[in-house]
Amino acid sequence: MGSQDIRGDVQLSAQKTILVCDDETDLLLMFRIYLESQYKVLTVDSGRSCIDTILDLKNKNEEIDLLLLDYKLGDISGDIVARKVKEIDDIKILLITAFELDNQIVSELIQGGLIVDVVKKPIQLEQLSQKIKETIAGIDNS
Repeated sequence: MGSQDIRGDVQLSAQKTILVCDDETDLLLMFRIYLESQYKVLTVDSGRSCIDTILDLKNKNEEIDLLLLDYKLGDISGDIVARKVKEIDDIKILLITAFELDNQIVSELIQGGLIVDVVKKPIQLEQLSQKIKETIAGIDNS
């Protein structure tokens, strides 16, 4: 009986879609391998691709439940991508960074509703998984 409950949770999560935007292909692969057992995972390697993918999916009436967005992308910084994404759709965003971001920038992004939180690199996968679950649970409750 207990295993059915677990399977039910996995099925529920499997319907959620996470878009990961990072210019480091090895990290994209790590995210995909780690998350795809629980979620539908899409990956893009630039800010431009991220915006294009979100526009494309919105035009197809497909939802993205969560965006894991690297702050330091090769083409456009994560805060600018977050602003553009919010103009397109109200997607929950977790900002990923290896850098110490200015607290003012972070609080403006959070208070402005652009991001939910910041996750520091190196990524602790268990903590990231918990943060994803909390963020998606917040989506279901709203």
